[in-house]
Amino acid sequence: MDRYVVFACISFIVFALIPAAAAQPSGAVTGRVTNGETGRPLPSVNVIVESTGDGAQPRGTSTGPQGRFAVDGLAPGKYVVRARFVGFAPRSREVEVSAAESVGVQFALAPRTVGLDAVEVTAAPTVSETAEQLRKADIQEANPRDGGELLRTMSGVSAVRRGPVGLDPVVRGLRSRQVGVYVDGMRTFPAGPARMDSPLSHTGPSTMQSIEVAKGPYALTWGGGQLSAIRVETNDLFNVARGERLSGQLQTGYDSNFGSYDVTGTVSGRSDAFAYRVDGAYRTGNDYETGDGTSVPADFLNRELRAKVGYKLGDNQRLTAGGGYQRQDDVDYPGRLLNAQFFKTGRARLGYEYASGTGLVRSVEAKAYGYQTLHTMNNEGKVTYASENFPGPPLRVAVNADITTLGGRVVTQLAPSQDLRLKVGADGYRAHRDAERPFQVVKNGDPTTPGFYESKQIWPGVVTADAGVFAQAMRLLGPVEATGTVRADMVWAGADEEQVTDVYLDIAKPGNGALDADALDRREFNVSGALMLTAPLSEAWTLSAGGGTAVRSASALERYADRFPSNKAQTSAEFIGNPRLDPERSWQADLELEARYDRVSFTAGGFARRISNYITLQDAPDVEPMLPLPIFAEGPFRYANGTATFYGGEMSASVAVLRSLTASVSGSYLWGKNLETDQPALGVAPLSGDIGVRYEPPQGRFYIEGTLGGVTEQDRVASILGETPTEGYVTLDLRGGLAVGRGISVEGGVTNLTDADYVNHLNAKNPYSGTPIPETGRIFFAGVNYAF
Repeated sequence: MDRYVVFACISFIVFALIPAAAAQPSGAVTGRVTNGETGRPLPSVNVIVESTGDGAQPRGTSTGPQGRFAVDGLAPGKYVVRARFVGFAPRSREVEVSAAESVGVQFALAPRTVGLDAVEVTAAPTVSETAEQLRKADIQEANPRDGGELLRTMSGVSAVRRGPVGLDPVVRGLRSRQVGVYVDGMRTFPAGPARMDSPLSHTGPSTMQSIEVAKGPYALTWGGGQLSAIRVETNDLFNVARGERLSGQLQTGYDSNFGSYDVTGTVSGRSDAFAYRVDGAYRTGNDYETGDGTSVPADFLNRELRAKVGYKLGDNQRLTAGGGYQRQDDVDYPGRLLNAQFFKTGRARLGYEYASGTGLVRSVEAKAYGYQTLHTMNNEGKVTYASENFPGPPLRVAVNADITTLGGRVVTQLAPSQDLRLKVGADGYRAHRDAERPFQVVKNGDPTTPGFYESKQIWPGVVTADAGVFAQAMRLLGPVEATGTVRADMVWAGADEEQVTDVYLDIAKPGNGALDADALDRREFNVSGALMLTAPLSEAWTLSAGGGTAVRSASALERYADRFPSNKAQTSAEFIGNPRLDPERSWQADLELEARYDRVSFTAGGFARRISNYITLQDAPDVEPMLPLPIFAEGPFRYANGTATFYGGEMSASVAVLRSLTASVSGSYLWGKNLETDQPALGVAPLSGDIGVRYEPPQGRFYIEGTLGGVTEQDRVASILGETPTEGYVTLDLRGGLAVGRGISVEGGVTNLTDADYVNHLNAKNPYSGTPIPETGRIFFAGVNYAF
């Protein structure tokens, strides 16, 4: 018999014994609690009913198997009903109870993001709170050409521009391999050594359902070997109504300036047990002009096709399978020595999911995946290709690279008690990389004349692998929710001894003599952990505090690069890998304050981070460069361990000025220092902020939005690593959308309305001119969407 039934029976008996003259008609509060994402009922949720007037003791109960609750015997008056469940954000509602009446309340609890500032696009620094969210609608409205552009809409998160697409994520000063990237649970790496194809570049924005960014060591259940992480989920397979055999969406758009257009589409359907989804996209673009009219090479051509199928074994179990293929051709990279001739990537994954919502085992998830990416780049179109503008003989330089990755994951969530939730699991991956750089010196300006030719290995058959286990506990300690996570990883790294050059063995580790081939292998055992505490200060205010440590092993480029440009500098000099690098360890603390009112929301947070064994760069004057080009005036350099510290924070607020009008403001600041070079850390963001206004009637038929963004000058730069100061700038964006009807909607707007000429501080430098890549001038865009 349900406990609330027993409670009701006892209440009836007690009230029956009270004299009628003393009896006063009472009321009740009843309702249901569900998961805000899945719509499924949530059993065992703590529900508290508290009077706002007479100081009576709060009344409590918990939800039954179908998420229902009832609290009766309440005197007439005003009450606050609170629903709290470990792992979910609490909700409350004020109600007025009348005599002999029952008031109904419905709660849809939103799962907390495991991170102090997680982005769905979620930005997360910690394990429970601090989450901004960019969901499907936000992604579509942003009109992005690339996933990296979405990250630039978030405080404390940005991306490096080296070309028109493939923007590389930067999270609070963390970059490259310090930021782990997951797409549908798959640990994703680029094929290109210089990260032309950032991990996000192989997933088109039109296929993204959400993005989540953990701003610190709080994504330990996602995977290992990272100091921050980004998680992308592609379009949901089962969000189609049961029985909807065929539905879909077709969208096309055009951007001026870039001269780019895209066509994207999806088809999906679902029966009682079977579901399918197919997504496709075609995008192309051309050179763009900056605010002062300078033309920047920016050609690109992207094609993508993804498919998913699923089968429900029962109400609580389902099998899923998915795959995809993407190809990019002729992508210009003005921030690199070479352009991309093509990228080709194929992916496949299998999954099993079980979710009960009741009992000890609440869910089980298992996944296996594999993908391969091929990458070819060359210097065609660069000044080194012909002798007219290059002080030397013409060159033919190329890079051929590939990566093959296999991985898997299994995790289960347990509910040992009403106030405790556990998550335990294991994951791992194995990645094999190979890259070579053939180059030829053209004699007498005739490429058919035999000249000096050489081919060097950049990555000599490198294999990296990580196998980890993790456990997370979420518990209510009175009013405080505590979330603790611990993780242990075994890491392997090695290179093909037959492909390693003698020169590399001689120069890779200075001070210790030449390396033996056996010294290329590396074994590590790393332990990471994090803790987050979240406490309500009042009905509207919540305080979260967290801290943790995470470990990142050196990347293939940092260990085994044979004189190849680095991602840790804005200079195109050559860099030498060090197989004996110690792993970076980050120690971070976060504090966040959040307020939620009916018409006002506010979030402010700050962090402090120290990275020991910080992987940085040192001069290597004793090393001869592989390519004695005039543009390599600096270097070579080699990777080395050091120490770095970072401080900063973000804030955001929004106010519903009117029912249809919302104003918002946000800002961020970052300070960082590389103690090894005694200079600012590379890629430290200047003070920046945005002010926005959005008008959207309650019916949601249309919206109009304007955003004014400002960035101060950045003179805190790592000059040793080639970073140069940038000026401050202000931009204005306008956008809007209208639902025409019959499934048709249109969107349009203009970015950089004032045609400002500016440079993002993270942008790569043109290796030939030495100037950073500027951002686009004014862009008008328009799109049409048809849903059926």
